[in-house]
Amino acid sequence: MRLRSLPLVVALLAGCFVIRRVQVDEVRAPVRDSVQVNTPVKAHMLDGSTVLYSNGVVVRQDRLVGAGQRYGLRAQFVEVVQSVPVDSVVGMETYRSRTDPIASIGLSFVATTVGAAAVTATAAAIFGSCPTFYSDSAGTDRLEAEGFSYSIAPLFEARDVDRLRAGPRDGALRLEVRNEALETHQINQLELLEVSHRTDELVVPDGDGRPLALAGLAAPAGARDRAGRSVAPLLTRADGRVFASDTAALARASEQDFGDYIDLVFPPVATDDSLALVFRLRNSLLNTVLLYDVMLGSRAARALDWQGRDLSRVGPALELGTWYASRMGLRVLVPAGDGFRDVGRVRDTGPIAWKDVGVVIPGRGADSVRVRLAFPLDNWRIDRVAVGTVRRPASRALPLAAVLGGDGKPDPAALASMRSADRTYLETRPGQHFTAVWATGGAPGGDTLRTYLLAAQGYYTEWVRGSWLAAARDTSAFRATDASLVEAMRQWRRAQDSLETRFYASRIPVR
Repeated sequence: MRLRSLPLVVALLAGCFVIRRVQVDEVRAPVRDSVQVNTPVKAHMLDGSTVLYSNGVVVRQDRLVGAGQRYGLRAQFVEVVQSVPVDSVVGMETYRSRTDPIASIGLSFVATTVGAAAVTATAAAIFGSCPTFYSDSAGTDRLEAEGFSYSIAPLFEARDVDRLRAGPRDGALRLEVRNEALETHQINQLELLEVSHRTDELVVPDGDGRPLALAGLAAPAGARDRAGRSVAPLLTRADGRVFASDTAALARASEQDFGDYIDLVFPPVATDDSLALVFRLRNSLLNTVLLYDVMLGSRAARALDWQGRDLSRVGPALELGTWYASRMGLRVLVPAGDGFRDVGRVRDTGPIAWKDVGVVIPGRGADSVRVRLAFPLDNWRIDRVAVGTVRRPASRALPLAAVLGGDGKPDPAALASMRSADRTYLETRPGQHFTAVWATGGAPGGDTLRTYLLAAQGYYTEWVRGSWLAAARDTSAFRATDASLVEAMRQWRRAQDSLETRFYASRIPVR
């Protein structure tokens, strides 16, 4: 995760989306058997209405208590409410908007006719992925990427770069962008990077999003994990047979020992060029358990204040970001003396879309290439690892050319909000979708290929589920510790099979 200053945006209302300005208010301490939330919040209801609590609300075990304004699906004011049953709440989110809250609510739900029905039908949804990007592959939707999956607050806004399999048609590249989760997405910029390269090269981003061109890829000759298992057959090709940590090792995880590793040996590479590893991987749902169950679900109402207030402050945000960066992700190490030295890192990428990413490593014409991959137990699903020669190719940045709303009509305001990384954001809600279009021109000739990388920048707000509000009794603010990570590992191990099934089946439909 990368820290940024809190974005301040001029408020604009655009077609079926909201472009908003961010602001954060203070929150008081919780009171006994109830939690006083002073952060402005919206409660999204099972009947499709929204209750706006501009001055916060008291969350009790079975009710929300406080003056709230209920709005219908078309932004019409319905009534003032003083008490709302918790079991009628789909989810709650903080908001930091200087836009007209009535317009914000209305545009959020009128934009997609299936939105309210989909959210209501999937009130227990656990799917979460930030924006998901799809291409059209012979009439079938193909998942290409998920954007800024761990940017959970404005100060963690990040630019995420993913290799696309999709190519242009008729001089344009089109991606459908979806919100398929109980989240509010704030998209700052969508940009395309075009890389021209030789036909024998594979282009992927590095950990910082810069393009790498690799050639002469070789699979590992040997690979052994910390448990002593030979795992090379799982890593030699992208075939869906993936590496996961040893279940017995996961069961033994403790605050003093929660790491795993894979030692890789590659055959000799006879070259004077630099070398790089290329991975095809994605996260397991360990991170999801850490966010949903440990950070948010166990605290619920208090988590609203943590999202809306605490993470807007540099101190708490820096503390969380520093801890997360030091514990999570995947580190690449090479032998050095009697130990290893760190030469690169792959950030967590999300549990939905496979990501192709490269890491440059030292070594030119070595007899063999030896590398250790270190990571928290069962945090990764790794489909392929290879080594090859590498160069840094030039790239051409292509700005967004058009945005088509869910109705297929151009949306100029949405386009303007995402053409550059600035202070304007496109806000999307569960069930919304749009199409992003880039003008790419004609295909190159000869022995040249073009690969496209998608750069998506923004952040998101996770909805606190109604079921969490009813069950949570912890009123303390979350503090990032190794104990919290190990607790997430324990919960993940116990619920792994059922959680994976429920997670991937709980996408919110956009049509």
